[in-house]
Amino acid sequence: MGAPEDQERAVDRANGSFLAIRRPRLYSKRRRLFGRRRWLFRRTYENLWPFASAWSAVCTLSALADGHAASGALPLFIDGLAAYHRSHGAVFSESGPLGYESCVVPPLGTGGALYFDDNAWLALALMRHHEINGDLRALALAQRLFEFVLTGWSNEQSWSHPGGIRWKQPTSNTSRNACSNAPVAQLGALVHLRTGDEDALIWAIRIYEWVREVLLSPDGLYFDQVDPVGRLNTDVWSYNQGTMIGAGVLLHRITGEQNYLRQASVTAAASMTRFPAEALAGRDAAFHAVFFRNLFMLDQVMPDSSYRQLALTYGNGMWEQFRDPSTGLFNGNMSQLNNSAPLVEIYALLAGAPLHP
Repeated sequence: MGAPEDQERAVDRANGSFLAIRRPRLYSKRRRLFGRRRWLFRRTYENLWPFASAWSAVCTLSALADGHAASGALPLFIDGLAAYHRSHGAVFSESGPLGYESCVVPPLGTGGALYFDDNAWLALALMRHHEINGDLRALALAQRLFEFVLTGWSNEQSWSHPGGIRWKQPTSNTSRNACSNAPVAQLGALVHLRTGDEDALIWAIRIYEWVREVLLSPDGLYFDQVDPVGRLNTDVWSYNQGTMIGAGVLLHRITGEQNYLRQASVTAAASMTRFPAEALAGRDAAFHAVFFRNLFMLDQVMPDSSYRQLALTYGNGMWEQFRDPSTGLFNGNMSQLNNSAPLVEIYALLAGAPLHP
């Protein structure tokens, strides 16, 4: 836990940043959706991934004792989610695998492709939503999303490194990414913890081991993706490290196997070298929120004060250098929502919010 003055400052910043993303400039109370206002009655609505990132952030703030600004906002996300599926609210009367489109569907938007990683982030937010307020609709949707993302698992034996969840539909997409696998390993572990589903645990372990076998670099970090002939995209992103760290913590919690923690700590140590605060500042805020929340999970079982210090330095730098005081929003290289909502989550974590993947 940080110093009292740091925690108090983090509470204020988390609540203030939450209020900023909920102002009419970026949020439609009528639609319960985020989107920049273009004209008096028109908006460009945010894609599913930023929507899920904001949902996760509001969950984290809602779980904080001092997160008063978020009280009452959490249930509104389920209403807004209907805009990303052609059946809209009818999904609650259906069963089976469920995937949401990457963009809002008609009449508010054009719709978009179904990305397995987008739906994994959404499912993780739903699992957190259920944990906080017991909403069984959220748990049911998360389980159906888990069924959907598993349909992305490749059974093509002619490919190098068979297996792995593809990035998106249709099957012509052949990229298998860390971001479409590691969060699903976390999701499977959470489904098992919440419901006792043994198949979900088997999948979580299977996916986790596939990522380690195929995308693990010699220095303990994870590469971005692999194609059917085995060519690696060797980009290293903070959130891919975070999700594998978090998956290791969850699998250790379930199985008691120490090797999962050892693997997580190796990646965490390598990440601290690869991602100093100056390398994180001003870009990819949504990636870094995932990174920090999973680092904090590891810190809970294998304490290391450097994780919190890095998050604190990053959070201070973002507030001082990249926040627009006139709007309360943050600048960066993503959408306005994905530049700003992740900071709500990071400040809430620094303020002592309960930890989650």
